Amino acid sequence: MSRRHRPVRPALLLATAAAVTLSVASSAGATTASQLKSAQAQARDLEAKLTANRNHAEVLDEQYLEARQAIADANTRIAAAAKTMAVTEARAAHLRSQLGDQAALLYMGAGNNDPIGIDVTSVQDLGSRSKYSEAAASLATQMLGDLTVTDEQLRIEQQNLQRQRVDAQKSASDAAQARQGIAQANASIQQLLRSTNANVKQLEAEIEHDKQVAEANAEKARLAAIVARAARVVPNDGSHHGRIVGITDPNVGVDPGSLPAPNPGAAAAIAYARSKIGDPYVYAGAGPNDFDCSGLTMMAWAQGGVSMSHGSQAQYDAFPHVPIADLQPGDLVFFGSSGPTNHHVGLFVGGGTMIEAPFTGAVVRYSTIYRPDLVPLGARP
Repeated sequence: MSRRHRPVRPALLLATAAAVTLSVASSAGATTASQLKSAQAQARDLEAKLTANRNHAEVLDEQYLEARQAIADANTRIAAAAKTMAVTEARAAHLRSQLGDQAALLYMGAGNNDPIGIDVTSVQDLGSRSKYSEAAASLATQMLGDLTVTDEQLRIEQQNLQRQRVDAQKSASDAAQARQGIAQANASIQQLLRSTNANVKQLEAEIEHDKQVAEANAEKARLAAIVARAARVVPNDGSHHGRIVGITDPNVGVDPGSLPAPNPGAAAAIAYARSKIGDPYVYAGAGPNDFDCSGLTMMAWAQGGVSMSHGSQAQYDAFPHVPIADLQPGDLVFFGSSGPTNHHVGLFVGGGTMIEAPFTGAVVRYSTIYRPDLVPLGARP
């Protein structure tokens, strides 16, 4: 009489949970990737703004230098014009003095050769003092005319130069203020860019972490499906005739057989751990006949020539990390909320299986590594 066997529910629940976790991780990964793309675009935009501002600042620097040179040139020309005006005014004063002296001589010395060119033989020949005054005034106008024009031209030039200096000073001030504004804007942009770049790095790290978690979840789903299929055909009567031992405990794994180790050290560690299958778990135990989790991995790898501390967190920190998808026989796998804060370690032997010393009341055994708190990075001694 044939006997129907009901599927073992823990295995099916494990497969379902793995599929749900994979779906959620995929959605979260897409969101993070979108955030990363946005942050990278923002960083590029900020870099472009910085470049444009630097170019504008260089133009303003040139404008400022040109304005300062224009101020210096205007000051030089103003000083030169003032000096020329002083000379001209001195000459004009001297001529005015000479004109006064010549007029007096003309009035008092008729018949003398007149140095200023009035051809008379006596004061009476002028007709009257009014005629003499008119002649003197005409002579003064003639002699001072050029000096007056020159002096006025110099004054106009000086005024123009002063206006040019004022304009140059304003240009220099405007350029300096604009340059200061750009410097302040660049400081703000630099700060935002540093924050954005930090965000980019964080998102890249999250994506890498999510990738590793997704790979681990995919492998977990594959192994869970294998366990679920096996649970439908293996009797749940406590016998050990099938390859799945103790299927009522979903954490108990499959003996993967003798899978090739990557090096002699890993082979020695695995051989030692296999030899301790069935030994009891004892807190802080490190052999030879009882173990806790990190005591087992420590003693196993001691056979492979690698020493490590007796503690799962210290063992995580001591060696290079590898993604779950890249595990090799002999690697260490960890469980907890994160690698540095893990609470359990096992020795990976291949096929999604580890050898572990699990907890008080249990014995050293084969177990699946695919548990909800599997840390997505293992360690390779």
